[in-house]
Amino acid sequence: MVESISIKRLSGDTDPSGSHWAAVRELCGRTANDGAAIAAERWPLFGEIWIEPYRKLLPDWTYVALVEDRVVGYLTGCPDTAGFVHRQFVRCTLPLLRHIVFGRFRGDSYGKRFVRQQLGLEKSVARRFPRPVRRQIATAFPAHLHMNVDADYRHGGVGTRLMMQYVDDLRRVQIPGVHLFCGGVPVPFYTRMGYCELSVAPVRGHNVHAMGLRL
Repeated sequence: MVESISIKRLSGDTDPSGSHWAAVRELCGRTANDGAAIAAERWPLFGEIWIEPYRKLLPDWTYVALVEDRVVGYLTGCPDTAGFVHRQFVRCTLPLLRHIVFGRFRGDSYGKRFVRQQLGLEKSVARRFPRPVRRQIATAFPAHLHMNVDADYRHGGVGTRLMMQYVDDLRRVQIPGVHLFCGGVPVPFYTRMGYCELSVAPVRGHNVHAMGLRL
């Protein structure tokens, strides 16, 4: 299976029709619940929150795993999280907040949570971790990533290949480390990839793990 899979780094030039980005958004919805699907009516909002900023601001740091041009996995990444967060808020988050407030995603409770987090009324996942951990992440592990793989293609090396390509590209631009937040299920995979556990924080009844890899 692995031999038939290719890894492509996206940009406007490599995906002029936008079909790969559309497939990434769909796969995000099919894997958003710790690897399982969320309700289809919630996919548009999740795509706006978790995919659109990377398409708009950092398209060349997104990677897809392809089988005959079908997306079976993706990795969205960023070499400079602090800079990205600022640009994301101005260019993506503020417009999305207006859409949510004026009812574009009416009925999706996640939209209300997103608004509360942006207004500082509820802590985001990253802010659930102690301040020293957040400082450590910012200085030693400034890059970050999100990765999901189609259920039919897990445990076949797809995630490993996506990760290796991303890490190689980070090393080429001399980034010192990369971090991610995840539930408990993928922790063994990231540990095998060389990540260490930096901290664990409870989020709505579940543990979220902060993982870091020095490059």
